[in-house]
Amino acid sequence: MKTLTIDDNPGILDLMRFIMQQLDPAGSHYFADTAEKGIALIEKEEIRIIFLDIEMPGMSGDEAAKNLIAKYGKIDIIFITGHEEYALTAHRLHCCAFVTKPFGKDDIAEALQWLRTPAQTGRELKACCHDHFSLYANGQPVIFRKERTAELFAYMLYKHGGDVTNGELIGILWGDEPDKQDLLRKYIKDMRDCLAEIGADDLLSKKRGSICLNINALQIEGDPSDLPEQFGWFL
Repeated sequence: MKTLTIDDNPGILDLMRFIMQQLDPAGSHYFADTAEKGIALIEKEEIRIIFLDIEMPGMSGDEAAKNLIAKYGKIDIIFITGHEEYALTAHRLHCCAFVTKPFGKDDIAEALQWLRTPAQTGRELKACCHDHFSLYANGQPVIFRKERTAELFAYMLYKHGGDVTNGELIGILWGDEPDKQDLLRKYIKDMRDCLAEIGADDLLSKKRGSICLNINALQIEGDPSDLPEQFGWFL
């Protein structure tokens, strides 16, 4: 993920630097103390997620937002302000979220769930199928919390983006143990949560009773047809 925070308060910039390093350590995060400096960074770095203070010297945040929306159209602006009365301004400008000061990591994480264009924000995702399967986001390994979530992801990659039923996934992971629906849901939730943290929740498409992977959003190294041997799947 690539973000920019614009705020004239150095303490807020330091706080956002700390929060974004926790939420998205593999991302690229920029900071500016005036709207003018921020707009220059947006043009240079092609940033499309903006955390924007409203009351600033020089160009105000709402004026900057109007200019950015007029120029780029699809851009995610999240207002961060100590003045709740600006919520209506944010609504009129169609900003994707509104965060009031003081705020913490959970507030920023929630605001990021409302992004309109997460798939277009400087993200590089790579799946390596040779030797030991692994998934990388911007050069950093994606670590799933549950032991076999990576295997679940690998199988959907092996299926080349086709729909995979819950029954098929249960058969791959647990063989002749059909009573695993609740456990499968936990694995799928783990996968969704971990991908959301790196701004890649658009990789998954869930339908009733099935799930599929958007392989067009991935760089793939190696041959996915080698994965059954690596994981010991009996197909």
